[in-house]
Amino acid sequence: MKATHTLQLKKLLISTVLLSALAGCGQSGPLYLPEQQTEQNQPQNTAKPATNAEQVNTQIKQEQ
Repeated sequence: MKATHTLQLKKLLISTVLLSALAGCGQSGPLYLPEQQTEQNQPQNTAKPATNAEQVNTQIKQEQ
């Protein structure tokens, strides 16, 4: 009976080691959160879309 418990303990230990190794697979790269770079996400020199009133005023000026 003691041999059965020892065998079960060995199987449990081996299973635990293997599962721990599998859980660690693929965890490469930096282990920290990168700094947020909000300035890169901002559009540069974008033109404001014209409103309907501005478009009408531009057309009237072009016609004159």
